[in-house]
Amino acid sequence: MIIGLLVLIGFQILGELLALWLHLPIPGAVIGLLLLLVSLRVLPWSKALVQPTEQVSDKLINHLSLLFLPAGVGFFFLPEHINAQWPAVVAAMLGGTFVAMLLSSLTYRVFSARAKPRE
Repeated sequence: MIIGLLVLIGFQILGELLALWLHLPIPGAVIGLLLLLVSLRVLPWSKALVQPTEQVSDKLINHLSLLFLPAGVGFFFLPEHINAQWPAVVAAMLGGTFVAMLLSSLTYRVFSARAKPRE
């Protein structure tokens, strides 16, 4: 599992460095995940990294809700001028959740259709 964790952290650091050096408006974590995806799909030597990365990813996904807890708690300690904007924050949260659910379902449909054996 240590190898898988090192792979995930390494690609995140690489993505953060690229975002910093190239002044990209995309978060470094997203760039790192895209680089990981490309490397796992294209580079022949990266096939050995699939299993360790999958093991660590499964463990992290099982505890994903714990990673959001600090951000949720921090929301209650915001200064008053930000708390005054709560309708916009709630609208952004609801809209973001809806868009994420919609895109997730569309992505699932596309990939599950590709995975089905054709008759």
